[in-house]
Amino acid sequence: LWESVMENNPSYFKGSSQPVEKVNWFDCVKFCNKLSEKEGLEKAYTINGREVECNFEANGYRLPTEWEWEFAAIANEDFEYSGSDNPDEVAWTKENSNKQTHGVGQKKPNGFGLYDMSGNVFEWCWDWFEGGYEDIPTEDYTGSPRPDEISSKPPRRVDRGGSWGDDAGSARVSFRYW
Repeated sequence: LWESVMENNPSYFKGSSQPVEKVNWFDCVKFCNKLSEKEGLEKAYTINGREVECNFEANGYRLPTEWEWEFAAIANEDFEYSGSDNPDEVAWTKENSNKQTHGVGQKKPNGFGLYDMSGNVFEWCWDWFEGGYEDIPTEDYTGSPRPDEISSKPPRRVDRGGSWGDDAGSARVSFRYW
């Protein structure tokens, strides 16, 4: 899908069923807009240089908020990983990946029928990492606010789900990264 929309594949591990990796958050926002445009949908993002605003009312594609990602990964189940308490059933991690990504959908899906929410490649979310994750409302949540410009750290976006090159702990549904 990435190749048909973006006309490139920046991945180190290439293949028709391989997940796309080696893409940053901004690449993914541009992909969402381009896919929306290709399908005749209203683009969710307004991009002005490196500044991006999201119209959550648009019918086009967008990155999930961190809360939406977690809701989809949990899938109304009570597992440590998305679909199981055993990472080998649902996730490609450092322990079982043979140091590479794997084709999508090879492991067990979660309760919503979603594959690869744990492991294989990290997944970008809309939220800022510094925005915290305490007391997130579940209704009408549109992501954490941009961190204060005074912060000594550059602003970072959230990614979730773990990857083929990280230990199984990073594939837990509760694990947050940037």
